[in-house]
Amino acid sequence: MEILISDNSKYYPDCVKIRKTVFVHEQNVPVELELDEYEDECVHVLLLLDNEPAGTVRYRIFDETTVKIERMAVLKEYRGMHFGMNLMYFVHLHAKSKGFKWAKLGAQTHAIPFYEKIGYQVSSDEFDDAGIPHVNMICSL
Repeated sequence: MEILISDNSKYYPDCVKIRKTVFVHEQNVPVELELDEYEDECVHVLLLLDNEPAGTVRYRIFDETTVKIERMAVLKEYRGMHFGMNLMYFVHLHAKSKGFKWAKLGAQTHAIPFYEKIGYQVSSDEFDDAGIPHVNMICSL
């Protein structure tokens, strides 16, 4: 397993391909909502297994102390192998090394237990995002 930062956009197409597979094809999120105005300002992260793209996540600066983590996705054939957790821990360490203290995200409600295991707490009421129930969550880095 290898986790890479797509600083020079070399791995960005692989990140988008994973996101389209998971969010657009599996969850029926419209592609125009999946690819948004934040693409260029985000740090995109790609997880490879045996040089094959398996998962991705991105994050962006929310404010001077907080990052917003978005678009965490692992391909179906790699789920249950803790790749999502590895991606999240990597992003936490990367953001912390840049001086950030907090991470926030919008979690699909079915994923709340996953995020709670790594220290997130629900910080909002339930809301709809692209037809999928979500809550905001926050975690200290």
